[in-house]
Order: sequence, then C-alpha cells, then structure tokens
Amino acid sequence: MAIHPPKQHAQQSPYYYQKQRQRHAEDGAPKRNHAPKTKENMSVVTNRWKRKRSTVLEYKRVFFMIYRKSMNCDFDREAASEIHDLVLNVDDIYVILHHHWVHDRSKFPDEHQRIQLGLMIQIQSYTATRPRVLAYVPINKERIEAHYIGQNKEVDLSAEWNPEEDDFRTVSYRDIKLFFLPNPGAPKDLLVMEITLRYTKGWNQRPIPKTFILYEVGDLMFDATILMVALAILDQAFKAEVSSVEDIYKIRVTSPRHSLEFDWKEDVLDIPAFRQPESSSGNVGTSPTQPIRYHTYLGYLQRLGILSGFMQILTCYMIRHGSGEAVEAIGTQGQLQQVMNHKDADIYQAYINQKVQCDTVAAFIGRPSKKALISAATHMSRYVDPRAPTKAGQQELEQARANYGILQLIELRDMLYREVCLESGNMRQAKKDGTELYGMYANVAAKVTSMNMLIRKVAKKNMRQKVFEEINTIEINQ
Repeated sequence: MAIHPPKQHAQQSPYYYQKQRQRHAEDGAPKRNHAPKTKENMSVVTNRWKRKRSTVLEYKRVFFMIYRKSMNCDFDREAASEIHDLVLNVDDIYVILHHHWVHDRSKFPDEHQRIQLGLMIQIQSYTATRPRVLAYVPINKERIEAHYIGQNKEVDLSAEWNPEEDDFRTVSYRDIKLFFLPNPGAPKDLLVMEITLRYTKGWNQRPIPKTFILYEVGDLMFDATILMVALAILDQAFKAEVSSVEDIYKIRVTSPRHSLEFDWKEDVLDIPAFRQPESSSGNVGTSPTQPIRYHTYLGYLQRLGILSGFMQILTCYMIRHGSGEAVEAIGTQGQLQQVMNHKDADIYQAYINQKVQCDTVAAFIGRPSKKALISAATHMSRYVDPRAPTKAGQQELEQARANYGILQLIELRDMLYREVCLESGNMRQAKKDGTELYGMYANVAAKVTSMNMLIRKVAKKNMRQKVFEEINTIEINQ
C-alpha cells in the first residue's frame, strides 16, 4: 500500500498573517451560521432586551445563543442543564378539541377561522411538525444583518412587515391531496388526505419534504379529512362540481380504478391552506391570499387552553413534543428522526416528557402494566379545571398597577394632553403639525397602553396561578 507524504501547506508572507491577526482583533472569532429566524430573535433580544417580555427559560436559551455567538464556545454544560418541556398527549388534545367544538363561545372573525384552527391542531398532532410549516413567521432582513460581524446598528422594531417582500412559504393546496380508496361492501368509500410538508426547518439548505397519510377515524373529534373538505368547499377549491359534504360522500370508486383523486382549481394551487384574518371595507373575514401568522395561531391556541381549564399556558411546541412521544413508542429510531426532522437521534432527548411513561412499579414486581393509570397521571389534562378564571379581577388589577407604577405615567400622559391642547387647539391639529410636545405625548401614551396590556396579562396569570395552588386544599376541606 502506497504511503502518501503529508500535505505541504503554502507558506504565506508575514504581511498575510499580520492582516489575519488584525482582522481577528477587530471582528473577533468567526460566528456560527445560525438560521435566519434565530439571528432575528437574537438581534431583537440584544437590541431591545427590556421590550422583549417572555419566560425566564426563553431568556436562558437566547442568552446561551448570544454567548456562543460572541465567545465561539458553549456555555458551561452544568449551567446549561436541560429543562424538559411540557407535553400535550392525545388525552390533552381531546380536552382541547372537545371544548373547541362543543363548549367554546369565543368569537372568531368568521367560521372559516374556527374550522381552520381545529384542522391545524390535528395536523400538527399527526405530523409532529414545527408550527412554522403551517403558519407564516415574518423575518426582518435588517435584524438578520445585525447578526453578522461588525453590524452594531439599532433596528427599528416599529416597521411594518411588507407582504410583497416577505416569504410566505407555508402549506398550500398544491401540497394537499384528497382521494377515495375503494371500500367494497361498505356504504361509502374511504376518504384519505395526503399532505406534503416541504418547508421544514433547513429546507433552503437541505430540502427533505415529508408526506403524511391522514384518513377517516371513528371519532369525529380527530377526523382531519372532514375539516379539509369543509375548508375546500368554503374556498371553492374543487375543480369538480362539489358544493357540499353530501356531494363528497356520494362518490364511489368504480372498477377498474383503484382510487379517485380530487383536482384543485388552477387559481388556488398556490394559495395557503391556512390564512390570516383581515379587515377589508369594514368587513372582517379570512384573507384570500395571506397565510396565517404564527402569533395568530398561538393566540388562538392559548385562548383555547385557558378556556378549557389548563393550568399551564399552552404553546404549539407542546403538541409537537406529544406527537414525537407517540411516534417514539411505536416507531423505529429512523422513523422518529424522519418525523421529528432531526439530524441526530440524541436531539429528541430535549423533547421527551419529563414524567416517565413506563410503569416501573409493575416492571419491578412483575405484574401487568397499568398503562391507563400511568397515562392519566402523567398527562397535562390531569390539572384541567374549566372553572378557573379567564379574566383578572379588579383587586388583582389594582395591585398590579400599584406594583408597576403606572399611575404616575397616566398623570404625565394627562398633563401632556392638556399642554398639547393648549398649544395646538386639539390633538388632531397637533398630530398634523407634528409638534415636539405631541411627540412626547404620543411616546408616553404608547407606554401607558403597553404597560396596561402587560398588567392585565400578569394579573390574569397570577390570579389563575393562585386558584390552581389553592383549589386542592379547598376541595379536600369541603
């Protein structure tokens, strides 16, 4: 076997190494190439730390990314010990969907949004996909540029998103197929939905589309196909002459065909399947073209969780974690990686439920496992109480206002209001003239509005937390 001599590197001039040292001293170590949304989030927290209000865990995660970006090394492993997230399993999803379809009296811009929300929850449950695949997440290019070496400029967070420039890649009708499979001897054939997820994490660098097969189930609460049919009828998406659900289920697959697929109209192929509510000409409804935004979907889900009686504030990723846990129980390691879209199998350890799903008592003493008991004891629905308050009481609001010192800001706002009216006659004229005094008033008024929203949010959270902390003892004493 031939032995190759070691590769000789070209010797550079002293000037070359001097320039490299100078560049390293000015710019620091090369930074890891994070995803665009990660760069934007890091920039937001770096430039507007006080404006970003989130959980301590989110601050912790972003801090580790900033530390890794600046120091080019990971934070202490012991300090970065993993904190497991909560998981929404099938029992929890049932509680959510049951309240959504049976008890929920919340107002939506139109009923298209109500049907759409139920379908999005089901698709995320069956595919374990990240919410970004179904909902649009705006990306600000200025925030991404601030991530790179030498970029320290402030970013204007008040700028509106531009729908003509932003990337709207989400699930569209082109990615969804509805078809019938023959079911001889039954009153109707089997309706099947095929959904392809193309724009998963890292799709622009390593495109790996995944196709999932969803079908009719005995429990209507978990049937995604009927909801997709309803949305398609509302959007008038069928090329065939279909105008009702009854028309769909009258169709049969005849020999020699082994399936019968519905075609979409050409003008709806690239329209997002899940769309944002909007106001147009005084009417509020579902946008014909704009995909639903992530925070709209998240807001719907969190409102539904609160009204259902969940103690915890729900997130979209809880659904993903629960779906991954279900696949991990029946699938192979390769299938789990494909569904979760992970390059490394070890990544799933960050998603696993902190509560062990195995009946260790039965395993130790050699008795049959009580799976139903373990399931009921470890799922989030164990803590559900629909009686929990959904709005903050007056006492909690007053206490929160006193803690945040908003009364002084309100007095300052009212004083500036009077001064602006004395100077310009009325607020409309002051706004038109753009006076300096009006600018001061607008700034303080915006802070009052923002703080009022924060106070209501904190007061409601504290009130619900107090109820869940005391309800067990109260009911035991009764």
